[in-house]
Amino acid sequence: MTVRVSKKPVNIREKLSELEKPIGLKGSELMRAETAQEARDLVSAGRKNMIINGDMRIFQRNNAGNSANSNSYFLDRWMTRENSEGVLYVTQQSSSSGGPPGFRSWLLAQCDGADTTVDSSNYVRIQQYIEGYNCFMDWGYGNTDYITASFWVKSNKTGIYCFQIEDGDALPLYCQEYTIGQSNVWQKVVLTIPPPPTGTWRGADNGIGARLTWTLMAGSGHPTTANVWQTSYGMRTNNQVNFMDNANNNFYLTGVQLEVGKNATDFEYRSYGEELALCQRYYQQSTGDGPWFFHLTGYPTNYYRAEVHLPTSMRASPTATWTASGTIGSILGTQFETNHSFIPYTNNGSGSIYISSWTASAEL
Repeated sequence: MTVRVSKKPVNIREKLSELEKPIGLKGSELMRAETAQEARDLVSAGRKNMIINGDMRIFQRNNAGNSANSNSYFLDRWMTRENSEGVLYVTQQSSSSGGPPGFRSWLLAQCDGADTTVDSSNYVRIQQYIEGYNCFMDWGYGNTDYITASFWVKSNKTGIYCFQIEDGDALPLYCQEYTIGQSNVWQKVVLTIPPPPTGTWRGADNGIGARLTWTLMAGSGHPTTANVWQTSYGMRTNNQVNFMDNANNNFYLTGVQLEVGKNATDFEYRSYGEELALCQRYYQQSTGDGPWFFHLTGYPTNYYRAEVHLPTSMRASPTATWTASGTIGSILGTQFETNHSFIPYTNNGSGSIYISSWTASAEL
């Protein structure tokens, strides 16, 4: 038996056109990628964020307070500096709601004392110093990479603010303006920075490779120009608002990312344990796992000492502080500080002594 099947004719040209759906410039580049790694590089996959604690989760010090002209750390890796007649209060806030999409913690900077007459030398700023080993761009030896900063901000003080990136020794620097247009509404800011003409950027050591600065207020003695690489220091354009003009002003910051490329990609989330270890490279403290008892040792002669091994090896030999008690007496100092331990010692009398708490700092 013969079975005949009829089928509608196929338009070959029409079928071929369906195979030519537009995939965009990035899609074309991905189609041409010859290796998986090349494809990952094109979409900025893998490790990319040069910022540590960009989502503001790590808060080892668990304290809040007024910032000072010297470096003040409250949230890990985030430094605030204030030189004004006002008062800047800084802390972490966390909530399962109220933050921008995907974030549950943020830095809060609050004006607790107003400064309405800004002197030329005054400033208030938030900074993060990036270690040279973590500067992924080719600045300092190639100077071809663009980099992109992205972050979420919210404030009831609307207007124009300044953000800038600086070489590790502060120069050269590149300032950009961004606008907070709505009061108390989270907004995402994306800023792309062209490669610099000069600068060392310390890409191969544990020094300061780059500095990021969020200016909240600055006097006329700190002028700069936006969107041009500068070789003299400043931290404000003429449009910069005075965040410190009212004691009710609040500034919120989270979701900070700095990556190589001209586009901002999705925020790189790391596990809590990994982010904590990254922060502990610069600061760590006891967590109730002591006390650490002294024992008599022959070196130094007749000294009592106890080596405290740190959970994470630090950027450099730390400056250590501790609280001690016992019958021997006061601790005289430390010896044999290394990146992974410190040794308090005493030579007073005999008996016992122990460290009940400690901190170790190797901040940039």
